[in-house]
Amino acid sequence: MDRCNAPQFGLILHNSDNPLRQERCLPPFLASAGVARDFVASRLRRWGRSHQVDDGVQLVSEMFNNALIHAPSADYVVAVDWNGGRVRLEIWDSSPHRPIVLPLDFEQEHGRGMHLISALAESWGCHVATSGKCVWAILAGTPKTP
Repeated sequence: MDRCNAPQFGLILHNSDNPLRQERCLPPFLASAGVARDFVASRLRRWGRSHQVDDGVQLVSEMFNNALIHAPSADYVVAVDWNGGRVRLEIWDSSPHRPIVLPLDFEQEHGRGMHLISALAESWGCHVATSGKCVWAILAGTPKTP
């Protein structure tokens, strides 16, 4: 299921039969960030992309924590997708508000998450759907088949 093309965000998720796309529905708890990190790391290792685990884990952690803080939702969906030779990470929430990239201020405790995402990802973006949004990032790296 490609959630970026599905306007019905609130549907119950089932494990995909597609080995190149997996999704997990997570509750709105800080501990869920660890589940998201483990999920992404295990999928990358399964696809033979161990060299991308550190960046993938950092990306999904920033994306999930940003959603948890700035986009309150009853639940969140993390997805990892082998998309045309690239690995795409997604976080879905029920907020229609796009992420805001704040000016970089090293004196502030917060506000660097989107800058980290920009630095680690080949590209990133946001897709707003009828009942929420998807923030996605493409892991930088040479494409190869899984």
